[in-house]
Amino acid sequence: MPKSLPDYLKSRHAPEDVNAKHRQRLKFHDKVAVLITSAIGSMYALYFFIIFVFGWMLWQSVSPKPFDPFPYIFMIFISNIVQLLLLPLIMVGQNIQAKHAQLRAEEDYHTTKTIHQDIETILTTLSDLKKT
Repeated sequence: MPKSLPDYLKSRHAPEDVNAKHRQRLKFHDKVAVLITSAIGSMYALYFFIIFVFGWMLWQSVSPKPFDPFPYIFMIFISNIVQLLLLPLIMVGQNIQAKHAQLRAEEDYHTTKTIHQDIETILTTLSDLKKT
């Protein structure tokens, strides 16, 4: 342990705001990927797709002249196009979110390590005081 408290406090790990650090590192296309990943990964997106599919099926079943009869080939084609466009984008967004999680984990580790060292220092100091 350093001889004085100010020296000791300077040597400690100071917690950082990893969210701000992560936001600063993001480029425009990274922000777009995270935004779309967050939007597509929400329950509202699931509700939208369920309503869209059942709405499409109901409309084609009730319509006097359906342009996409029972097997709904056109709907499947459209959904496959959407999947092909969104799949790589979602994977990129998940990679960016994984990097953010890694930053948080490293910061948590360093903060926990510092707290552990502080506790050891306090216990050592208390033990020394108890001996005197």
